[in-house]
Amino acid sequence: MHTSGASPAPMGIRMGMRYVKGMRQEVAQRIIERRPYRDIGELYRRAQVPVEMLTSLAECGALAGLEPERRRALWVVHGLSRRERPEQLVLALPEAEAPVLPELGWFDTVNWDWKRGGHSPRAHLMEPLRGQLRERGWPTAEEVNGLRHGVSCDYVGIVICRQRPHTAKGVTFMTLEDETGFVNALAWNDVWERFRVLARTLSLMGVSGKVQTADGVSHIIIDTIWEPRLRQVPVPSPSHDFH
Repeated sequence: MHTSGASPAPMGIRMGMRYVKGMRQEVAQRIIERRPYRDIGELYRRAQVPVEMLTSLAECGALAGLEPERRRALWVVHGLSRRERPEQLVLALPEAEAPVLPELGWFDTVNWDWKRGGHSPRAHLMEPLRGQLRERGWPTAEEVNGLRHGVSCDYVGIVICRQRPHTAKGVTFMTLEDETGFVNALAWNDVWERFRVLARTLSLMGVSGKVQTADGVSHIIIDTIWEPRLRQVPVPSPSHDFH
């Protein structure tokens, strides 16, 4: 319990390297065993980290302790990839050689987190888009789930699951999500076939239809599937699909 009257220290969550896509266990173990490192070049040389894994670490922000700016970290990694032998590395690059790179904005930071780690400790992938979605009148999942039975609505969310059980007689169930929760959606076979390409390929999906509420559970009965036109488009992880 905090009793001193001073502001408490900021809280944080430590994410393991196993969350970084493409990271091998033996490489992660070497990184841990041979630390600390003065810079990215030393990490590459002493822990023998393959360039593609070093790139993943840079993109998801895992190298922030060595280089806070992700684009600059990637620039350093790119320089290392051009060297044929680790012992020929120049560990401290002259400042004059470093290009001036713009910092990542909030959207790109969260997007890069999801691209390489499948999640972000900073925000849900949809959260940076909420302003654009509000401009177009598209509600959150929480708002959709609060609508009355029979109300028509449009909704945009990330597809996390598509299911077509053998017992469902051609009905496809989809689960979409945003930063406030989940929306269950149902497409009858004629709708699925009419929008087959979009239905099977969109990661960020727009659906239109009527809300059906029964036993406290809400669904959107889809009549149209469409691709949202946004200024920025997230890159979510692939959905879990069972057809």
